[in-house]
Amino acid sequence: MIIDYITINCLFIFGKLYFFEFDHRDFAQEFRTQLAIINISWFVITLIIKPYKSLKVKESSLHFNALSKAFVLFVLASAIFPSLIFSLKINYRNVFIYFLLLGFFITFTRFLLFLYRKKNRVKLGRKFYSFDTVLIGENKLSTSLISNSHLRRSIGIRGTYTPLSKETKNKYLGGIDQLFYDLENTKINNIIFCDDNIEVDIYKKIVDIAEHKMIRIYMVPDFKYVNLGPNYFDVINDIPFIKLIREPLSNPKKQILKRSFDIAFSLFAIIFLLSWLIPLVALIVKIESNEFVFFIQKRSGLNNVPFNCLKFRSMKSNRNADLQIAKKNDVRITKFGAFMRKTSIDELPQFINVFLGDMSVVGPRPHMLSQTEMYSKITKKYMTRHIVKPGITGWAQVMGSRGEIFSVKDMEKRIEKDIWYIQNWSFFLDMKIIFLTLYNIVKGDDQAY
Repeated sequence: MIIDYITINCLFIFGKLYFFEFDHRDFAQEFRTQLAIINISWFVITLIIKPYKSLKVKESSLHFNALSKAFVLFVLASAIFPSLIFSLKINYRNVFIYFLLLGFFITFTRFLLFLYRKKNRVKLGRKFYSFDTVLIGENKLSTSLISNSHLRRSIGIRGTYTPLSKETKNKYLGGIDQLFYDLENTKINNIIFCDDNIEVDIYKKIVDIAEHKMIRIYMVPDFKYVNLGPNYFDVINDIPFIKLIREPLSNPKKQILKRSFDIAFSLFAIIFLLSWLIPLVALIVKIESNEFVFFIQKRSGLNNVPFNCLKFRSMKSNRNADLQIAKKNDVRITKFGAFMRKTSIDELPQFINVFLGDMSVVGPRPHMLSQTEMYSKITKKYMTRHIVKPGITGWAQVMGSRGEIFSVKDMEKRIEKDIWYIQNWSFFLDMKIIFLTLYNIVKGDDQAY
C-alpha cells in the first residue's frame, strides 16, 4: 500500500503530468487540488474494493482481480469526476501517459512481491501467521479444518481442546481445565465449537469468559460424511448448505464474463491469426501428405456432450486416430506435424470451436470419447471435469500434466488439477493460465510431442 501511494504521487509530482490545462497564475492551487483528488480517490476505492486484504496469503490471480477493479475505478474517478466539479479542460494525453506508467509500475511491484513471497513462503508464514483460533471438541468438519494446512494457516488454528480430556490426533492442546487457564493467560481471539455434546454449564461458562474478553465465538455443523470429499458452505435464502464442490462459474454473471472474453479472444485469433495461417498450413500439409488441412475428431464437451474438435492435421491418416493418443517418436506424426505439435500450432483451429461455443479458451482439455469411456470407469471424479466447457489450454497443462498418459496415476493427477481449476476459477486465473501457456511455448515443453 505504501509503495502504491509513493508511485501514485511520485509519478504525478516528478513527472509533471498534470490533468488540467489551467492558468499558470493558479498553478499552485490547481496542482494541490489535483494531488488531493487522486489520493482521496485511491483511498476511497481501495477501502471499498480491498485489494490489500489478506495479501500475505491471497492467491495471486485473486489479488490482480481486485487490483484491476480498483485501478479501473481510479482511472474513472481521476479523469472524469474532477471535470464535473471544475470548469477546466482535461488534458487527456497527459492523463493517458500518467495511468499507463502507473499501471505498469504497480503491476511490476506485484510481480516482484509474489516472486518474493513464493521464494520465502515458509519463512513468511512463520513470521506473519497468527495462530489465535482454537477448537473445542471434534467432529468431521473440525478434522477437515485442522488437517488442511493451508486452511489452518489462513484461519490461524492453534489446536483442539476436548471436553472429556481425551487426547486427539488433531494438535491436542488439553482438556477444558487447560482451556480455562489459557483463556486467562494466553492470547485467544476466536473459539470454534465443534462438539454439540458439551455440557450446557461448561458451554455457558466458556461463552461468558469469551464475551468478557471480547473473543469471537463460532460453531460448525456436524455431518458424518463431510470429510469424505471437498466441500464448502453455500447460503441459499439464509439457509446454510454444505456443497461438495465449489463452482464459481455457476454464477450467471461470471458465465457472461467468461463467454464474452472467449468470443472477443477467439474472434481476434480468427481474424488476425487463422485467416492467413490456415491457407499456409493447408499448402504445407497438402505438399507433405496430400491430405485435408483439418483433423476433425469427436471429443467430450460440456456435460459430456460430444462435439467436433478441430485441429491442424499433424499425423498421417490411420485407424487408431480415435483410440491411441500421440506417443514420443510416434511414427504417425509427419515432419511438419512434429513442429506444429511442439509449438502447439496444431491446436489453434480450436479458436473456431471457442467462437461457436463448444469450447472455452481456458478449461480442462477435451479428451477423446474412447478415453472418457475408459477413464470414467477407473478414475475417481473423472466426469466432474465435464461440468465446465473444455479449453484450448488449462491449469493441468501449464502445471506439467499434458501429453502422453503412462498410468492411471498420471490421469488422476491431471483430474485433480482440472477440479482445482473448476473450484478456484476467476477471470485472472484464466489470464494467468494464458500467460503461462505462452511462456511454456517460448521456453519449450518436453511433453509437447
